[in-house]
Amino acid sequence: MSASISSLFSSAEIKTVIGQAQQRIDAPITLEQSQIKADQAQISALGKIKGAVSSLNGSLSTLMDPTSVNPMVASVSNKSATAVVTSSAVAGSYNLSGIKLAKSQEIYSATYASASAKLGSGSGGLTFSFANGTSTKIGLLSSQDTLANVAAAVNQANKGIAASVVQTSGGAKLVFRSTSAGSGQAFGLSGSGAFSGVKYGSGSGATFTLAQSARNASFSVNGVPVTENSNTGIDLVKGVTLNLSASGSATVNVTQSANSLSSALSSFTSQLNTAISTLSKEIAYTPGKTSSSASGSKVASAGPLLGNVQVQQLKQELIASIADAAGSGISAGSLGFSISSAGSISFSSTKFSSAYQKNPTAVDSLVKQIGAAVKEVVSGAIGSSSTTGSNSGSGSGALGSGFIGASTTDLNSTVSSLKSEIVQQTLLGNQQITNIENQFNAAINGTSGANSTLAYLGALLNTTTKSGSGG
Repeated sequence: MSASISSLFSSAEIKTVIGQAQQRIDAPITLEQSQIKADQAQISALGKIKGAVSSLNGSLSTLMDPTSVNPMVASVSNKSATAVVTSSAVAGSYNLSGIKLAKSQEIYSATYASASAKLGSGSGGLTFSFANGTSTKIGLLSSQDTLANVAAAVNQANKGIAASVVQTSGGAKLVFRSTSAGSGQAFGLSGSGAFSGVKYGSGSGATFTLAQSARNASFSVNGVPVTENSNTGIDLVKGVTLNLSASGSATVNVTQSANSLSSALSSFTSQLNTAISTLSKEIAYTPGKTSSSASGSKVASAGPLLGNVQVQQLKQELIASIADAAGSGISAGSLGFSISSAGSISFSSTKFSSAYQKNPTAVDSLVKQIGAAVKEVVSGAIGSSSTTGSNSGSGSGALGSGFIGASTTDLNSTVSSLKSEIVQQTLLGNQQITNIENQFNAAINGTSGANSTLAYLGALLNTTTKSGSGG
């Protein structure tokens, strides 16, 4: 029989047993940590996709109402007129003929030696009576009786008459002119007080001479005669304001410009490509490559959302919203869209402009159709204010968040649960290791006692044997 049993529990053996126990405890935790890492990678990928799709969603408002960004524009064949249009204008061509500009009335006085010459001698006033039935009186002090001072007083009054002193080779002339054009601005003039000798109008004794008669503007629009009391702010047709600048004729063409919509579609295409590219990256699989040299070899890689059917479907539906768009005899290709074999979208503004000139109504309708199709796809992915949830969403995600929000919520919940489980497993595992260590310590202590007993018995047996031999 052995003299000691302590060799049954060597230090190396104890460490091995405890290490094996720790490995069994750590195995499920390691798997859960790997799952957390994979789930967090998916959460990050979904966040990137949501950002790209949200940006795409922001570019859709123009497509949903293309006529709101297609401003009407007007062009005039020559410098006889200019035109300003609003969104309410209707496309069309308007021929203006026999244009005669509205004019203001202008009269001038006799010739005086200079601007310092007196028009009257003392105080008084001038009364201007207009053909539209109104009149205005301007009072003059004795210090204002010269041509220059009279002109200054009239201009300062600012009551529909402008005054000036014109220098000629023979001397100075006082000129009065109505500040507005039109026949209603024709005026008569009478003086009072020191200026009672000043007169212009019906009857004899006029001291001023007519230089230009007041008249209305007149022209014909596509043969229809028009008379206006001004050269500016003329309402030609609804949404078109005309400003006349010279006599003669002109043609006003009102059309709808495609430039703003073309720019909006170009921006939309850029956002769409960003979304598609982001989706492609997160579901991509790159096979490995074997090479004779270590540097030439490549390990296979996969996007965190590889195999996610909803994400794959989102990409396909976005591309299809362009590829399948058609109506009124035109297609997305007619608008300038094209799709590469890799799924990249391109847009030709030149081709779009050509299509728009041929049939703007059909183009607007198809653009709106594309916008609505993309909007529906986007709403399924990220939700919208007009929906309570997405049919494509799954799990316990919040309603209205689309499948991306629902998936993210589910993944976050899973990660949280796994982290809690790891904490509990770690605590339990630590307790198990402690229990094993305690059991070994108890066994070692028990072995020490057994060794002492064995030694005692051995000594006792030796003593008994010797005593028997001596007898």
